[in-house]
Amino acid sequence: MNIMDLIVFGFSAATCLRLIFYRRGTARFKRHISVLAWLVIVVTGSLALCLLTGRLSAGQIHPIGILLLSYLAIATWCAKGNLAQLIRITRGHQWN
Repeated sequence: MNIMDLIVFGFSAATCLRLIFYRRGTARFKRHISVLAWLVIVVTGSLALCLLTGRLSAGQIHPIGILLLSYLAIATWCAKGNLAQLIRITRGHQWN
């Protein structure tokens, strides 16, 4: 496992874990956002496991894909795991 594998693993694991441990609190439940969150958890978790087991390396992922994964991880952490807020931000609304 080289340094690029570790970076991609860190981004994918961070995104997956932040979404897994999201607490809704007073936010409204939205089924379509929950399905989207589940899909992101499955994809990023699978990517992290494939990198950890050696079935995939960062060299096999396009650099733009790695850039998008890093943006997703940072944005997910900034939105505190709230994908609805993240979607709202990308559509041009302000942070709460």
